[in-house]
Amino acid sequence: MDFYLLSALSVGFFGSFHCAGMCGPLALALPTPGTTNQSLLVGRLLYNFGRTVTYFILGLIAGIIGHTFSIKGLQSDISIVAGILIIIVVLFSNGSILKKVNSNLVGVSYHVKKKLGFLLKKHSYSSLFFVGILNGILPCGFVYLAMAATVSSGSIFNGGLYMILFGLGTLPMMLMISLSGSIISIKARTLVNRLSPVIAIGLALFLIHRGTSLRNEEDDCCKKHKISQMKILILPIT
Repeated sequence: MDFYLLSALSVGFFGSFHCAGMCGPLALALPTPGTTNQSLLVGRLLYNFGRTVTYFILGLIAGIIGHTFSIKGLQSDISIVAGILIIIVVLFSNGSILKKVNSNLVGVSYHVKKKLGFLLKKHSYSSLFFVGILNGILPCGFVYLAMAATVSSGSIFNGGLYMILFGLGTLPMMLMISLSGSIISIKARTLVNRLSPVIAIGLALFLIHRGTSLRNEEDDCCKKHKISQMKILILPIT
């Protein structure tokens, strides 16, 4: 697994500490379809599978955007731009940009939460799966961060794969909360939340480095292509 895909797991894992505070109460409120430990585990896995399905769909959408830039020869540029934008948001927005994005999604969140309340009253495996589906739609800064990295993937497949890995990265924490019946300590969440800007900037620097490497590879390919064309033109003369 390359560092790009590994970053998806890392962002998902560290982001899950933030998710523990945002989505932890929802995970604790999940109903149990049966009375056995097996039904409890299956239900929680279905919930998390639903979240990952939503992330996968979001990844495909971001992958389509990234693929559009890639076929125009802009994959390296979009990776660099994505990294720069993440740094700008972290250093200069003071959270205002994310707050503005989230406020614009208030209407969506209201309808999603209303539907979640309806599904949480049901004690079925299918309802738990759809709770996970809807949970993945709720506004989340780390999902936005992963989506920014996904756009730079340059392909639809890699876009979907990146967000699947992001979802898998969140699985240990969210599964632990839903099974143990307790949210991780405030001290641990606070520590990771303080590290969130560092994680974001680390990902941004990686995307910029990746974009620079891709640009160098593109330049090398262009040079080799020009040399091969020159050889083709020279051969008939000789």
